[in-house]
Amino acid sequence: MGSSVSISTSSNATQTPFRGLPLLVLIIGLSSGLFLAAWSLAWSIPMLPYIAGAYSTSLDHAVWSLTFYLLAWALGVVPATWVYQRFGEVRTYLFSLALLMLATLPDLLSNHFSLFLAGRLVQGFCAGLLTPLTRRMLIRYAPAHWQMSVADLTIINLVFPLLAGPSLAGWIAYTWDWRDAPLLTFPLGFLSLAVVALLLRDDPRERLQQPFDWVGLFLLALWSSTFQVVLNRGEDWNWWDSPRIRWLVAAGSVFLAAFLIWAREHPHPCLDLSLLKRRNFVLATPALIFGWGLLLGGNSLFVSGLIGQAGYSAFWAGVVLLPMALAGVPLIAVMGPLSHRVNPLWLATICYLLIAVYGFTTQVNANSSLKSLLLCHFLEGAALGFYLVPLSLIMFSRLPAQRLPAAATLQNFVRILGGAYLSSTFSALWMRHSDYFRAHLAWQSPIEPLTDLARQLQGKDMSGQQAHAFSIQHLILQSASLSMQSMLTLWGWMALVVLALLWLSKGPYRRRRNRPGRITIEEEIMESAGFTEENLEVDGPHEQ
Repeated sequence: MGSSVSISTSSNATQTPFRGLPLLVLIIGLSSGLFLAAWSLAWSIPMLPYIAGAYSTSLDHAVWSLTFYLLAWALGVVPATWVYQRFGEVRTYLFSLALLMLATLPDLLSNHFSLFLAGRLVQGFCAGLLTPLTRRMLIRYAPAHWQMSVADLTIINLVFPLLAGPSLAGWIAYTWDWRDAPLLTFPLGFLSLAVVALLLRDDPRERLQQPFDWVGLFLLALWSSTFQVVLNRGEDWNWWDSPRIRWLVAAGSVFLAAFLIWAREHPHPCLDLSLLKRRNFVLATPALIFGWGLLLGGNSLFVSGLIGQAGYSAFWAGVVLLPMALAGVPLIAVMGPLSHRVNPLWLATICYLLIAVYGFTTQVNANSSLKSLLLCHFLEGAALGFYLVPLSLIMFSRLPAQRLPAAATLQNFVRILGGAYLSSTFSALWMRHSDYFRAHLAWQSPIEPLTDLARQLQGKDMSGQQAHAFSIQHLILQSASLSMQSMLTLWGWMALVVLALLWLSKGPYRRRRNRPGRITIEEEIMESAGFTEENLEVDGPHEQ
């Protein structure tokens, strides 16, 4: 990389960047913390059937382990900047990571589902604090010629566990026990705590005494949590036929209206909703939410179907998702430099066309081979490699540098909360479609197909009762396969719809008013982390 951007913070304190072995150790330590924020979510993706069995609950309730984490993660992102400016970066990092590790203990020890979910909420909130803070610290302590590379590294650190983590978690569950997957949090967590505590110190002069919109955050938490409860419990309470659902929707709407009014009148709201007036930000938001929901909610349902209905072990179900990492991670690694040369809209088009092909061509039935499932998830992984960087360039196009931190906070909140909502929605649709197809198959011929199958099985040394039970299980498998096939088709159409919205956005996407030249994704990452461009150097020593 021929040139790099020298960055400075708004504080007057100086900080000499690390070099050599200390820099490498610090990058490993901080990357471990960012890895854990995503790993604490990723390990639960293939574990939903195990969680349902361990806590004697249903599969759609087990999905709450994802949605609770995502909801808290989204809310934790909002005050993160104020927290580390008020209490110091190092202190906030150490406290958040230690609390995340402590909140992991219910995953290992508790037999109560409510305590398990409470731990997931705390873990998610800590992840929300850690994600923007770790990105800022990685960039801050790197020398000038490493800053752009470190900015690219922060994207890989966040997405890699979500792509490769389910495979590792499945292998752990197959080899030992599903509760051993969260154990990985502790060695990596202690490593990160030790490195940061030994190498970094807070400067008291950097702490800022600024007000924060706590009323806005409270209203934000009220309406987002209320709608999450509606999506989580809708299937249990029969949706609109339940007075509880109607009351919750009404309450959530009131909380949302109150939040919108408050944010409009407050001089410094916790979320800058004026960004929603920008055409490109709004048009790219559905694509951003859909991609995150597919990565988390869609893949968790796919794995649950393989384990619960198709008889796959957690290991082989995780292996099915492994090609996502093999295809996606190399593409994410080169997406920064590639985005310098190619129109972000074309890169995003590749992403959603590949997702559409994945949705329309993937076949899920009793005859689906492991090879075909591996190939379709290789295709999905390649699509997700084109996901985050092009959309960020489109959403942040022509935004002045001083608005990027607020834009990044809003983007992260919308993406993560939208992923939680879509995960619940996909789960409810899959369950409901399974019931529909099961009833439809039985209605078409309620006796003859099952009787014929049972008669054939009795000729294979099975008792009549065993043969009948097996035939019922075959009907359930068929209905679940048909439901997953309909979900894949839905994802294909959704990809085309969000792509059409993207093409209504306005270019050019890498220009900024009163700024010659193009803005790169690395510069936008640094600016969103609170750094501003000061001057350009050519691979020289970095001093602030």
